[in-house]
Amino acid sequence: MPSHSWSWIWKLQLPEKYKFFVWLASHNGVPTLSLLNHKNIAPSATCSRCGIQDETFIHCVRDCTFSVRLWHHLGFTNADFFSSIDAHDWLRRGAKGSQAIIFSVGVWWSWHHRNLMCIGGETWSLHRMSSSIKNSMESILVSFPPSATAATANRYTRWNNDNNISGAILNVDGSCHGTPTRTGFGGVLRNNSGLFIAGFSGFIPDIDDILLAELSTINHGIIMAKDLGYVEFVTPYFY
Repeated sequence: MPSHSWSWIWKLQLPEKYKFFVWLASHNGVPTLSLLNHKNIAPSATCSRCGIQDETFIHCVRDCTFSVRLWHHLGFTNADFFSSIDAHDWLRRGAKGSQAIIFSVGVWWSWHHRNLMCIGGETWSLHRMSSSIKNSMESILVSFPPSATAATANRYTRWNNDNNISGAILNVDGSCHGTPTRTGFGGVLRNNSGLFIAGFSGFIPDIDDILLAELSTINHGIIMAKDLGYVEFVTPYFY
């Protein structure tokens, strides 16, 4: 994979689950059938919805017949929108473009609808999908109003391994935000070069306790690391 800067993802004015999904997709980490087949987990890479193309990330959320209908319904009909074959390039242009919010929510719900169809046996109508996308967009606009977006300072972070740590690195965080309060947590387990091993995220309903959020993410992170067989790991510092 070519070398990319990932800071643009973490600067997006979106909930953490959207940013993590974009980051995962950019690293070819979304569990599509193509990836699962490559890892000998799925028997076939062929898309189970259309039965024609391999289910890569781009095919799944954009080019499959079911996804194309959704994007056309949302107003994305320009041929250029469907031209890129590189997930990182397509996601970056869409998430930073003039229709960033509806694009990002559309990507998320396209993947979610794929899971509903393939795992849950459900097929939602375009009207129901549009309603869900509209609700998600309204929630994002409330959480990230334009005035707050404009006042947000740039933040630069990177992994720095000055101490030549040889084990795994667990980075976690919890937060409370907005009214009503949304409390969430998440984390990433990486190797000593900063490359992704595993990640997690979640929400705690009806709670506005930041200490509980922080402790929950530490607890989830330790459990995830131990389940993966990592008994020695450290928490990195950033600047």
